[in-house]
Amino acid sequence: MTEATKQELIPGLGNLATIAKITNDPTGLETFARYVWQAKQVVRQWLTCLRDQDGPAFAVCEQIEDLALVHSDKVRLIQLKTRDKGSWSVAAMCDSGLDALVRSYVSARKAKCHELCSYELWLEGTTGPKADIASFVRDPTTASNDVRGRLVSHGLIKAWVDDFLQRLVIEPGQPTQMYIDKVAMWEMSALWPALSHQEVLHLYERLLIAASAAQTGGADQPASIQAILAAALPHVSHDLPHPGEPGWSDIEPIHNQTLSRGMLTAITPPLPGERQHQLLARMAGGSATSLMELKMRAAGASTTLIEDVQELRATMEVQRQLLLASRDNAEPELEDLARRVLRMAQATSTRIKLSAVGNPVAAGRPAEAIAADLRARPHDLAQCDRQPLLHQDEELIFGYLGHLSDLCRFDWGLS
Repeated sequence: MTEATKQELIPGLGNLATIAKITNDPTGLETFARYVWQAKQVVRQWLTCLRDQDGPAFAVCEQIEDLALVHSDKVRLIQLKTRDKGSWSVAAMCDSGLDALVRSYVSARKAKCHELCSYELWLEGTTGPKADIASFVRDPTTASNDVRGRLVSHGLIKAWVDDFLQRLVIEPGQPTQMYIDKVAMWEMSALWPALSHQEVLHLYERLLIAASAAQTGGADQPASIQAILAAALPHVSHDLPHPGEPGWSDIEPIHNQTLSRGMLTAITPPLPGERQHQLLARMAGGSATSLMELKMRAAGASTTLIEDVQELRATMEVQRQLLLASRDNAEPELEDLARRVLRMAQATSTRIKLSAVGNPVAAGRPAEAIAADLRARPHDLAQCDRQPLLHQDEELIFGYLGHLSDLCRFDWGLS
């Protein structure tokens, strides 16, 4: 088999060989131990390799950028940036993120493959409220002369600025360092709802170990992971060439930094259903799925129920913000309401668990059972709001439970 034939049979392998040739700054390989957040983001994006249709074939760590997602027809170069305090301004993006993407663009341009790539800046936390920030994030081609000047000062040739901005993607709102473990595990629980919490935790730890090893060039990959892969890979498609095979010499420089679809399928259970692919699509796009939605999906909630709770939560949020703005004691009063609502919801969840033997359907889809039970008792929900803060409106109170779920205070019967 020729190298060209090998690359035709394995989607993305040709593009993997292309980025292997680009000059790389090894700093990330040497300092990754300080950036655990990036490894957790790598795990989330590696999971998107499970998408059947348009998912990446490979996730490459610390080659050109923090993360390169290699598809059959494109490469996404992603710079992952954390932030300790405050929101992101355009100036902060220029000084911490866009500077690195400019270097990546210049390197890709020298290798004559810049048109194959998008250049993406993924930001922990939120951006500032100013209109010019929102405009730049939504459409980087609207960059001001000042921003364009900053890009040039980072080494971008002036004639290349427009092309770079057309290929630039900015994705703020990435999970914070405090919550990224919860987000990743809830995503995995939604992908594999049959797994217990402990099983999801073990799977997450296994994927994180593999991702961390790839970030450091594979040198620190534990023997346990090597053994799992050695046992499993003979039974899955070989999506990376081995030494001596056609294509090996092209990808050898980044072989140990590459996480493949085959590796992922070797160490994860099969996906159970279609709706998981919708979640994978959002993860691949960098969009943040709320913890409430992830918990409800993992607990067997239908899309209809999730959308209903999201709508009620949004309506409730308007009233909650009005309360916070108009009453000095709104926070303690809302906390008192939260305690009452959670007490009722937890009691309902416990009762459904205890009746699992006689009602296995409810046990398998606890979110649906809890929601149906609570909404069948509108008077009881209304009585939780004694002040009243939400007009004793049972729908708003149910929406408030969705808000509390987003704050990790209610899990819809999973624990």
